[in-house]
Amino acid sequence: MKKNLGITALAVFFLGISGCASNIEHISTTQAPIAKNKVFSASFDNVWSAAQRVLSEETTFKILDKSSGIMVTELKTIDGKELSLVQTNFLGKTYKSSYTVNFSPAGSGKTDVKVNVKLQAVQVAILSREESNENVEGYLRQQLFDKIAANLK
Repeated sequence: MKKNLGITALAVFFLGISGCASNIEHISTTQAPIAKNKVFSASFDNVWSAAQRVLSEETTFKILDKSSGIMVTELKTIDGKELSLVQTNFLGKTYKSSYTVNFSPAGSGKTDVKVNVKLQAVQVAILSREESNENVEGYLRQQLFDKIAANLK
């Protein structure tokens, strides 16, 4: 009986600290929602090239189809921030993300860019699941929009 009680207490302890550490603690939880699309005052070709440069510096592509106006990236660790082995063993979460980016002409030399972010939480190096977190997704979208804009100049 005491052995089972000890195992139960240990399990409760580990569950209690799960989520205590993550690699997204630097992202504000109070930011205003970020729109999923942004219109750039540049041609489709220029925006496409800028986005391709930005994303190829950070990750690899699963899909890159200019005729369809779509880019899909592989999963990557958010901001390159990996948890330490100790944090991972105590059920910390490492979040990874990927982008699906759609481009379409918006008339008058403008281009509409829509960004969907997929989040995946990895725990204890073997448990992974998709999660939704609007603050993190918005942060990543805004980062991408800012980098595309900087590459257009």
